[in-house]
Amino acid sequence: MAEFKEKFIIKEMQKNVKLAWGGGATLEDYVPGKNRNMEHVFYVDEKIGTENLYSECLWFLSDDMVDPEYKKRMTEMMAKFAEMAKDMKPEDMPGPKPHSHPFDELFTFFGTDPDDFDDLKGDIDFYLEDEPVKITKSSILYIPAGMKHTPVNMNRLDRSIFHFSMGFTDSYYHDVLLNKGGEYEGRTGMSKYLINGDKFASLELPSYRKELPEGFVHRVTQINGDILPESSVHAETCWIYPESKTGIKENVNFADEHKHPFQQVIAFYGSDLNDIHELHGEVDLYVEGKPYKMNKSFCAVIPAGVKHGPVVVRNVKKPVFHYTVGDAKKYE
Repeated sequence: MAEFKEKFIIKEMQKNVKLAWGGGATLEDYVPGKNRNMEHVFYVDEKIGTENLYSECLWFLSDDMVDPEYKKRMTEMMAKFAEMAKDMKPEDMPGPKPHSHPFDELFTFFGTDPDDFDDLKGDIDFYLEDEPVKITKSSILYIPAGMKHTPVNMNRLDRSIFHFSMGFTDSYYHDVLLNKGGEYEGRTGMSKYLINGDKFASLELPSYRKELPEGFVHRVTQINGDILPESSVHAETCWIYPESKTGIKENVNFADEHKHPFQQVIAFYGSDLNDIHELHGEVDLYVEGKPYKMNKSFCAVIPAGVKHGPVVVRNVKKPVFHYTVGDAKKYE
């Protein structure tokens, strides 16, 4: 059994991150109130020491939430780049290119409108192999190992979107596929890998999972090996409503103490776009009997066989996004 370490509760953005598609540049630190059009909350890989998890957790910011000075700099930069790009070959262009991974990947998009969390309030084009997939709802996209996929084409973004990608691997390994297909080339019906809509009622959950007060959460979508037989992982996602909407001030326990035969990720993210690390709520996560008290956005990695729970939430002042992901086809 792997040992749990306190550093597996990730509360700060990793320093000096160089994104695979960032042209070798180091990701600049986040400055509250000075949003760029994309802001990372966390970046997780082997440098964190979790050994078998890669994940990016970030916000795509709508235009009204982006710092005006940044927008001005980007406009000038893009004008210069447009001239340079005229003589560039496709393989030399900066940014993500068609590629595949040697691991299964979750690639997700979640709307933030508290009146309709299921509506993405955006329009995204994505390609799985050569088949287009249109994304307009809060969704989990499951990308099997070896499947060619292309970058996010954001056609419309009316409201900021939360995104996380994840694979149970120690780093972001990828193969660029500019002029050839992936292992799923020629197959059709790729839309089945796009999962949206609440399927919670279909889940079989153990007794240590607690029934939540009515109206406390909005369940967005779920995935497992029953919902998508090809899936090697399972996940649940939801928004927790603030007490101004629910009237709930007491502690709410999501699960009693338990353990799994698989690695699990438990995450809570605040929705304050003036400071993406503020949770505006409190979470007590118990691991091996020890309470970890959080009031910032966090992502906890629980190794297989490690006892954890209860998971207690209180004092939610703004909507909080919550998900769990496990490295197994089914939650048990």
